[in-house]
Amino acid sequence: MCTTVNGDSAFDARTTRRAVSLMLSALGRQELGIRIDQRVGTPIGAGFGASGAAATSAVYAAAASLGVRRPKKELARFAHQAEIMEQTGLGTVSVIFDSVGAGAITSPGEPGVAKFVTVRVPRGTRIVTASFAPYDKKDALDSSKMREKINALGRAALKGFLSDPTLDVLASEGEKFSAQLGLESPEVKRAIRVSRAAGAAHASQNMIGYSVHGVVDEDRASRVARALKAMGQGVRVDTFEIGKVRAGVLGPSRR
Repeated sequence: MCTTVNGDSAFDARTTRRAVSLMLSALGRQELGIRIDQRVGTPIGAGFGASGAAATSAVYAAAASLGVRRPKKELARFAHQAEIMEQTGLGTVSVIFDSVGAGAITSPGEPGVAKFVTVRVPRGTRIVTASFAPYDKKDALDSSKMREKINALGRAALKGFLSDPTLDVLASEGEKFSAQLGLESPEVKRAIRVSRAAGAAHASQNMIGYSVHGVVDEDRASRVARALKAMGQGVRVDTFEIGKVRAGVLGPSRR
């Protein structure tokens, strides 16, 4: 099996390879002759869920190309398992495999088992992000003390969110979680301040990455993006809408 990410064959797409390998092993298929070319539009290793999305899309595409017909949640479990084994995600696959919008996981588990509560997203909402560098999640997940802290803060944030499950409360709890966790670098802290000063309703660190995301009304999104870009050459700034399309196979490749 060979992989390329954004044209780079040397990129360490270990979660994608692991996910497809797990699927092929379960199906009794060989890995020979399989090539996976992926284009990733978000920063990688920065807390955007890129590894989970890449692994999920890879198993969907590989299954489709091999003529494998299985439920989406069954295929997504291979991506979920791969993220756990490679320590590149925090349960992202259990949501993105068949969900849209914004919300929070309220009960953990694999795809089809985890429970996800969605919130209403006001029209015109944008997410403006600033990314500085990749973050190796093993640095946090290998520490038992950090895992305990994550779990304790997560339980408190979830309790607050469930008391009033709205986008505003979700973002507010995320801000408190981010600040109390203590992984914000000086650049991340500055980007949070810049985002809020420029008009973001909320801004906090991506979990987990040297990146920041702000919840912004569309009429202020350009101003927030400009302020973040003014921080210097080492920052990548993107503006996103909150997705409305579920994950799935678009069609066969013509290459």
